[in-house]
Amino acid sequence: MIASFRNAGHRRGALLTLLACALLCPPAWPVGFVLTQDELMRLLKVVDQRGSRTTIPRSVATVLQLKSDQLEPDVKQAAYLDDQGNRHGFAKLNDGSGFFMFSSGAALGQTVYVVDKDLHLIKAARSLLVNGPLIPLPEAEGQKELDQEFGRWSKLLSPGGQVVNPFKPPGAASPGAPVPAEPYPFKKPDQKSL
Repeated sequence: MIASFRNAGHRRGALLTLLACALLCPPAWPVGFVLTQDELMRLLKVVDQRGSRTTIPRSVATVLQLKSDQLEPDVKQAAYLDDQGNRHGFAKLNDGSGFFMFSSGAALGQTVYVVDKDLHLIKAARSLLVNGPLIPLPEAEGQKELDQEFGRWSKLLSPGGQVVNPFKPPGAASPGAPVPAEPYPFKKPDQKSL
């Protein structure tokens, strides 16, 4: 192929071949998972219509480097419990700059994320205990966990999935469907943050 570049007539053909390869071949690096635009719109509709208000603790906001205009006085979120009893939550930041997400459970500890409005990871942190101190995650590890979290939300929101409406009241949930989580994963809005 290098020899083809020496001859002007072959350069064009070689460039087209390289371009076709770049467009048709799968990438050699892993591509992260993100919610589709339709799934995100559905999730935001659930947050608006059925979401609950919660205050994010100052310790979480500090580790994620969130600003007061993103969080105050509180955020509106959607949260659910999965089959293993782990809680997952999603909230829109008040200034429209992005979203706050979390997952927590006795076996998982707690992982928190802040993503921009295009769902790209800004920061992630984890604690080994549900209310333990948070430690910032390296970008690669945070992205890997965020991809898994997006996969859980996508499965939940996917019209082809088993769960049609996981946010129904507990008595109306279909068998095997996740039930809505306690509406305040951190603190109720009327309580002061730490």
